[in-house]
Amino acid sequence: MANDKIGSGEGQEPVQQSRRTAEPVSVAILVGVVVLIVIAALNFYETRRQRSEFADRITQVLNGVKTRPAADSANPANPAPQPAGPEPDKVYTVKTQGAPVRGANAAPIKIAEFSDFQ
Repeated sequence: MANDKIGSGEGQEPVQQSRRTAEPVSVAILVGVVVLIVIAALNFYETRRQRSEFADRITQVLNGVKTRPAADSANPANPAPQPAGPEPDKVYTVKTQGAPVRGANAAPIKIAEFSDFQ
């Protein structure tokens, strides 16, 4: 019992060592530090992987831009590539039967507008 208590003399209360209560706290702190180190290492690894993937994609885009044929105004045999979509000079027939209209149905010019509300 003398080993568990520190202090001697009259009028002083014996002080118990708190070595056993400090051990779980120290272990918990150590485990927490190890977990933080592991998380930091995983974050570093993932950041480097994403940076490498991003650099590869940028390289692909730049190579695609460099290899794209340019329009040669001096050489009409090499015209500029046409964008995909409807031809702006072509007249299209659109069925408007039953569609909401404004104005007379027999008007010489009819304009149909298509929209996407997203």
